[in-house]
Order: sequence, then structure tokens, then C-alpha cells
Amino acid sequence: MTQKAPTTWDTKPHKPIPYGPFARLADRFAGRGDGNAAIPEIPAGPADTADPPVVTTPYLEIRRRHFLDRSEREHRHMLTDTEPVRRDLAAIGPEVAGHEEKAAALRKRLDEIPEQPDEAALGHRNAVEQHADEALVRARRLREHAGRRGKVQAELDQTLAAVRALRVEAGRLTGLIASREQILATRVRQLHEHSLRRCATYRHHLVRKHPDGSALIPFLDHALPTLPDWLPRPDPNAGPADQTAGPRRLAA
Repeated sequence: MTQKAPTTWDTKPHKPIPYGPFARLADRFAGRGDGNAAIPEIPAGPADTADPPVVTTPYLEIRRRHFLDRSEREHRHMLTDTEPVRRDLAAIGPEVAGHEEKAAALRKRLDEIPEQPDEAALGHRNAVEQHADEALVRARRLREHAGRRGKVQAELDQTLAAVRALRVEAGRLTGLIASREQILATRVRQLHEHSLRRCATYRHHLVRKHPDGSALIPFLDHALPTLPDWLPRPDPNAGPADQTAGPRRLAA
């Protein structure tokens, strides 16, 4: 159960994604070309309604799909990295249940053994003790009784220690998965910001060249790349994260 982090996990943050001159020229050229061609046309409905008309351009669609493709690759890498950890984490549950069942049986056995034997048990003599001193017989019965009870107690303590160790290991594995998910979320948001930056350059030149550029801006907002649905969204009503809290529990 000593699972190490896969070697493909990041050991340091990703560097900023470069926005080089060739990409910048491509975005500007595409924006100017679509603007001169009056692409897209402004729809008839208003842009501030609950269900605004969908307005996009082929280039914005390329940028959106490119971002989603890179996000899904990052997601797949995360699932591949954490698959051995999740497998070990899933195996801990049945193992803990087995130890807890054994501990319950040992507690029952321990309850059936009183802390002190009764007088009949203390006075019991075997074949070689028929003429032995009564105090010696009682001392032997006490030692034998304490040995039986101590053996069950030791086995119970060992079983409970194993349960505690498994739960500590489950917490460690859960923390590994949570850390890898944080790496994924950071990387996807980094890709998203880069995509929005490229779209901003494209829209800037599109609006400048489009005959109805100023009226087109609110419609284009709905065509920008959005974060994938599987990425957890931060709760705006939640307070600052508790740095002392343990890793969150993961859904199966």
C-alpha cells in the first residue's frame, strides 16, 4: 500500500504559455479578414436576453475547439496518473471492513472472558495438582486466565492498529488525488486564459474592420471558449479555504 506518485506528475508549475509573433499575426490576420468580409452578421434579436442568439465565426470556433481538445488531454493525463492511486484507495475499503468485522468478533470474545475468574475456576485442579497447595493452584489459574484474556486483547489491539494504519493510508492517497486534481484545474485555467487572450486579439481586429463592429461585441461574448463542465467551479459564497483542513473526500 505504499503507492508513490507517478513520475509523470508535475514537480514544478507550468511556465506561462507563450503568445509568439506567429500566433499573434494569425489572430490579427483572421480578425481583419473576417471583419472586411462582414463575418458574422448581426442577428435580429437583442444580446442581453436570457437566451441570446448564437453568433460565432469559424475562427472563434477553431479557438474554442482547440482549447477543449487541450483540456481533455490534460484531463486524460490526470486520470491516467491517478488510476493506480484510485485502485489502491478502492482496495482499502474492503480491507478496513474485514478488519472491523474481525475486531467486532474479538470484542465479543473478550467480553465472554471476565476480568477475574470465579471461585470455581480458581479452585479447579488438574491431575498433577490434586495435592498441591491451594494458593499455588489459584495463582496458576489466575496466570492462565490472564494469558487467555491478554492474547485476545493483543490480537484486538493489533487489528485496531491495522484499521488506523489503513485509514491513514486512505487519507494519504486521497490527498495525492486532490493534489493532482488541483494541478489539472490550474493547467486548464491557464489554457483558458491563453485562449481568451488569442480571442481578444482576434476580436479587436474583427470589430475594427467589421461594418457593425461596435454592435457585434456583446454577441461575440457568448462565442468565447468556456471552462469544461467537469472542472469544479469555486463557490462564490464560500469563505477562504482552511489551510489546516485535510484533503477533501472524492466522489467514487
